[in-house]
Amino acid sequence: APRLVVFDVAGQAYALALGVVREVMAVPSQIAVAPRSEALVLGVADYRGGLLPLFSLRGLLGLSTDLQVELGQKVVVTAIGGVVVGLVVDRMRAIVPAEPSLLEPVPPVLAARTGGEARISAILRREGGGGLISVLSPEGLFREEIMQRLGHFSEQGVAGEDGQGALSATLSFLVFRLGEDEFALPIEVVEEVCAAPAQITRVPKTPSFLEGVINLRGEVLPVVDQRRRFDMGPAPEGAQRRLVVVSTDKHRAGLIVDSVSEVLRSSASQLDAAPDLTGQAGRLVNAVLNLDGGSRILLVLDPAELLTPAEARLLEGFETEGARPPGD
Repeated sequence: APRLVVFDVAGQAYALALGVVREVMAVPSQIAVAPRSEALVLGVADYRGGLLPLFSLRGLLGLSTDLQVELGQKVVVTAIGGVVVGLVVDRMRAIVPAEPSLLEPVPPVLAARTGGEARISAILRREGGGGLISVLSPEGLFREEIMQRLGHFSEQGVAGEDGQGALSATLSFLVFRLGEDEFALPIEVVEEVCAAPAQITRVPKTPSFLEGVINLRGEVLPVVDQRRRFDMGPAPEGAQRRLVVVSTDKHRAGLIVDSVSEVLRSSASQLDAAPDLTGQAGRLVNAVLNLDGGSRILLVLDPAELLTPAEARLLEGFETEGARPPGD
């Protein structure tokens, strides 16, 4: 199923197709206010050698007149009409599969309230009463006159579709945290990101970092606690940890991490060979990402090495025996 990036705006859940999201990043520390610009433009920020216009998604959706940038907000970078723009949202929530059977058309009354503009392309019903997610259409967010102004921005050097030419061989990663350390996984292997499950069925005679298994939409999914995998201490009490579901040719597994911070776009030139590491890290880390001139280092995990062959066989045997772990 296609995947959606879900984020919060004014207490409501919205989403964009992962395929149209270039990055999800922290709000830049420096934003220049553009004089005489459209009111919904929060300003412009430096972005990969160009300028990125920042728009308040609250304002675009008519949810709030308070368009101030707040600490902790995120920028969803997407391309609209050939121009790359940043949509400021309250926080990134999850990555979820868009099962066609759970997608509903927009009710006519909602379309009428938006003045006929197709801002919302569909409504996703979450399984198990998990609420509704409004799926946005990027092109429907902007009125024609704003699109014309975006064209003016582009002429003045805003990063357009070709604005990342330096990123020959562009790669995308999901970035997550364990304590103060940052890790990355190739986005193509990430199936889903959701809240860590409250109930996990333990499997006897397995390593301590294998939390157990859960039932995720009818399939048994092994769950790995990445803190234990890297011999780190327990997470702070009350921490709202996340489950990252990863699927490769070898296996499918869920990783419990402290938080998911962003979807990062990078170039192959920023990848370096992994340093000599001991223990589990030596097998799991296959590269490092050097960002911000070397001041930020991300450890890139090898998805194929998340479970050893012996661990995978043990869990496959558990599934074959007909285990029925509790639902997610």
